[in-house]
Parts: sequence; C-alpha cells; structure tokens
Amino acid sequence: MKSAYLAIALLALSACFGMARAQQLDEPPATDEQAAARALAERRQKMIDDCEQNFGSEEDCTREVDTELRAEALQSGGRVIHLRPARP
Repeated sequence: MKSAYLAIALLALSACFGMARAQQLDEPPATDEQAAARALAERRQKMIDDCEQNFGSEEDCTREVDTELRAEALQSGGRVIHLRPARP
C-alpha cells in the first residue's frame, strides 16, 4: 500500500517537473541582439542615474546621456534609432 502511494507521488512530481521543463522550452532564447539591447538599456539607465546623482536634473541628464550614446554609436559605425521624428 505504501509503495502505491510512493509511486503515485513520484509520478505526480515527475509530471510537474515535465510540465515546467516544457514551459521553459516554449520560451524563445534571447538572441545576441536582444542581449545587446538589454545591456545598452542597463548602461543608459546607470549613466542617467550617475548624472542625476552628480548634477540633479533628470531631463538634462537623459538628453546628455542619449547624445553621448548616439555619438558612441556613430563612431563605432552603429546605427542611430530615433524615437521621434527630427525637428524641422
């Protein structure tokens, strides 16, 4: 009788682990481009936080950091992504 309960518990546990593993396989792995974008976003936020801590103005810091990151991208041959159209 105890062995039957143990077998049922092991089967249920196995089913749970199998379902969890199947869900992990359904998620697409992060691509190199996604990882680079995430690293850039984290770096940008850290730069903004550092600037705000030293100089205080969030709007000015955001603009300054974005300008610096665009300049770095242009120097390395990267592309610039505009979030809004350029002013005429």
